[in-house]
Amino acid sequence: MPIPRTPEPKPENAYQEALEYQRMNHESVNRRFVEELLAGPIGPRLIDLGCGPAGIPIELCRQVEEVEILAIDEEVEMLELAKREIDAAGLLERVMLAQGDACDLDWLDSEVADTVISNSLLHHLDTPSDGLTTAVTLTKPGGRIFIRDLARPTSTDEVEQLVSDYSGKESDEAQQLFRQSLHAALTIDEIREIGRGLGIQNDHVQMTSDRHWTIDWAKPQSQ
Repeated sequence: MPIPRTPEPKPENAYQEALEYQRMNHESVNRRFVEELLAGPIGPRLIDLGCGPAGIPIELCRQVEEVEILAIDEEVEMLELAKREIDAAGLLERVMLAQGDACDLDWLDSEVADTVISNSLLHHLDTPSDGLTTAVTLTKPGGRIFIRDLARPTSTDEVEQLVSDYSGKESDEAQQLFRQSLHAALTIDEIREIGRGLGIQNDHVQMTSDRHWTIDWAKPQSQ
């Protein structure tokens, strides 16, 4: 049995937490995400839900010239950091930022994106099922969803081992953020159950590392 899910606490200092997240080394994780995303079709119009400091949109635009990305995050503080990074990369014309709650994006038309991507967003949400529903709603028929997130371990010992393995060289604050994220994550069985309710078959939701599951799914032409 996995440990119970514990939603993440609200940050006491959102800007400081955003800075701490940005300082963590996500380069290899972002690069792998983009490489595996590009193993399938993506189309020219993408939406990134929970873009953070925009590491993935920037990496994707560097590898593919013909994409434009709407990068959405709920935290204004994170978007401020993202704007600086996008500007420094010279990509302001290709990566558009917007503030919004991934569980409530009614201001966006449905079925507008060729591909919806998200990395490590769902575990931040009180109701992850709403975030995945949004991704499905925003994706065009025939479009693709590529979502990756942490998988909740089966024990606190496993949590601590993962914290040591992957953030042991980071600050105490960064280690605590990762620890909280692991406790807030969904198990693969939980995300598969949510996915089935949206028409996403189990074989499109797979464990892709010792700490991540990934949804890679093409939305049917007609639902």
